[in-house]
Amino acid sequence: MEVRKSVLTQLQSVSEGALEKIAQNETARSAITGAVQLKGRGERMLHGLETMEDRLAAIEARLAALEVALNLDEPAAPSSSDASPEEPTAA
Repeated sequence: MEVRKSVLTQLQSVSEGALEKIAQNETARSAITGAVQLKGRGERMLHGLETMEDRLAAIEARLAALEVALNLDEPAAPSSSDASPEEPTAA
């Protein structure tokens, strides 16, 4: 068990040193800043899509209710005024 603790302690020490070097590097710092900004934009976009999805579901529910109320689920029979007279065919 003692060996495992010493390995973890060494790993922790090396990791802290690496993070310290990365924090001092200007290029790495700007890359991390860019990644954080990209993450924020992605989260906002995802939230916008979720909102649109909720709105679309509400619209679909309203449309379904209207279709039931107007009996649009069944195709309407053509009315007699819609039928055009048949033209004689030339033989």
